[in-house]
Amino acid sequence: MRLPRSIRMPPGQAGIWHLTSRCVRRARLLETPGGRVWLSGACAAWFDLLAVDLLGYALMGNHLHLVVRTRPDVAKGWDAAEVRRRLAAMGRVHDGRPVPVDGAQARSDDVGVVEGRRLLAHPGAMLAAVKEGFARRLNQADGTAGHVWEGRYHDVALVDAGAVLACLVYVDLNPLRAGLVEDPALSTFCSARHRRGVDAAAEDAPLARCLAPLGGHPLLDADGREEGSWAWDAAAVAELTAATARTLRDPAATLPTWAEDLFPRLGLNRACWTERMGVGGAVAGSVLGRVESRRRYAGVGRLPSDKSGWFVS
Repeated sequence: MRLPRSIRMPPGQAGIWHLTSRCVRRARLLETPGGRVWLSGACAAWFDLLAVDLLGYALMGNHLHLVVRTRPDVAKGWDAAEVRRRLAAMGRVHDGRPVPVDGAQARSDDVGVVEGRRLLAHPGAMLAAVKEGFARRLNQADGTAGHVWEGRYHDVALVDAGAVLACLVYVDLNPLRAGLVEDPALSTFCSARHRRGVDAAAEDAPLARCLAPLGGHPLLDADGREEGSWAWDAAAVAELTAATARTLRDPAATLPTWAEDLFPRLGLNRACWTERMGVGGAVAGSVLGRVESRRRYAGVGRLPSDKSGWFVS
């Protein structure tokens, strides 16, 4: 039985997660006119408010992917007035988006500053508001009522640099796996299009501008202390994604030399990389990472299984 989200992903917990949510019956409801434009804009408004980094995304026809890093260390740097201003915006959602307020409008309510910092460093409020706003918008346009999403959202903890690298490439390959493009850089509503620089003409440009820089990005523990970092940047992710796409079309194609050298250090299983990148749903379960990282994440609990096949057991 899976642990409650309040234990897996509590507010105030530093970490990196792969978040997904699917439409009911796998219906392609996000492809309704203007649907993904609205969804990307609403998400962008929330990332501007929260202490949450966006590392990657793909808004598909019937589901969405977000790779996020929660930043309680950033929220701790906000003074009380700033926390109250952001909390007030969070509490005044209109059309799925937080409503900005100035300092004079921010009030001290039942949520204290310490708890407010915890709430602002978590994506839960964003996903609830955006998904509810999208459902209301769709139902009003169709003159109907009913569920649009299967449930809340699914979270997978990315517990080391190898897990983050694999997940970013996997998410950026979503349009290719769906048969929509052959070159990930030509994807729409996906971070793959913007790894080498934001395409200002793209309909999801506001969300792309929220992408956090990847070079030297640190991994943090629950108290915001740096546990490690990685040296690859967004251009490297783009290069690896494009090379992986080529290997999916041509088994004789190769990955960049730097990736072949990096994989053993990250515990990544090169033999399974291409095969698993071509399979939808490969990022499943609750934790992604090498054995040592998953053991450290579990603490005294049972070692979480790795269903991806990307890591050497």
